[in-house]
Amino acid sequence: MSPNNKWFAIVNPKAGSGKGESDWPKIRLLLEEKGVDFEFRFTERKFHAVELSVWAINNSFRKLLVIGGDGTLNEVVNGLFIQKSVSPSNILIGVIGVGTGNDWQRTYSSAKGYTEKVEAIKEAKSFLQDVGVVRFFESKVQQTRYFANAAGLGFDAAVAQNTNKLKENGRRGKLLYILSLLKTLVSYQSSLISLSIDGQTIGGTIFSATLGIGKYNGGGMMPTPNAKPDDGLFDITVITNISRSGVLRNLGRLYNGSILNHPHISGFQGKEITVSSRPPVNLEADGESLGSSPFTFSIIPKCINVVVGADFENMFES
Repeated sequence: MSPNNKWFAIVNPKAGSGKGESDWPKIRLLLEEKGVDFEFRFTERKFHAVELSVWAINNSFRKLLVIGGDGTLNEVVNGLFIQKSVSPSNILIGVIGVGTGNDWQRTYSSAKGYTEKVEAIKEAKSFLQDVGVVRFFESKVQQTRYFANAAGLGFDAAVAQNTNKLKENGRRGKLLYILSLLKTLVSYQSSLISLSIDGQTIGGTIFSATLGIGKYNGGGMMPTPNAKPDDGLFDITVITNISRSGVLRNLGRLYNGSILNHPHISGFQGKEITVSSRPPVNLEADGESLGSSPFTFSIIPKCINVVVGADFENMFES
């Protein structure tokens, strides 16, 4: 079967608490006006984007367009690795973010408007990035999940879980993550966590840890400010037992990229990371709540091909 040159658009109508559905007519019109040839389907349930991406690739589509948030992109990326028709790097992925955080796309473009994002899809300027893999247990069954941007455990995962609950209840807005962070902070307790990073063990009372492929997470925060998405390494930021008031006083560091200057926060890099804890801690990947520890992380270098903004220059080349 010869490759289909059309884009296959996967539209999540629930992304951004309904923004995917309300803004799709505007995005569709812009795509048509720019001469982008595409077919589209709406997602109807959780993991439907996984199924749709597998179906599209098996039916000769080689260009997938995500109209959704980081969670929708996460499902599409997992679909790329489930299908066995072609190498994931042979599929071009474009994203027009309509979600709550849209953190993945912040690494690749400063463009905020739909017009500029559609122009980027038309231009199809691409970049090969790394993908993370995490293995974890859910209901005593080992699961495998791929992620394109970041994974967090401990406090990070608890905040993501509460954010997702707010979304399910119809809440939306730029302050959603901050509201969830404040709510989580009231009752969250640090855990005894052991991380092995390429054989180096780091342990103790840990508040939170983030593994980044990209720089951004949590709606524009920069927990891994030095991350390079094509260097074959995770950037790992570990926050040790910090006080609640300390978290509040240092929120600004998460936005201005100076988080690693704090004495209770350390940065590492690695390819293979294992995590154990007492008690078990939860995990989020690309904002999606997953299972509980223990976890094993690994990285696949330069394995997915993504559309970047017209203003993007490869600042990550060493």
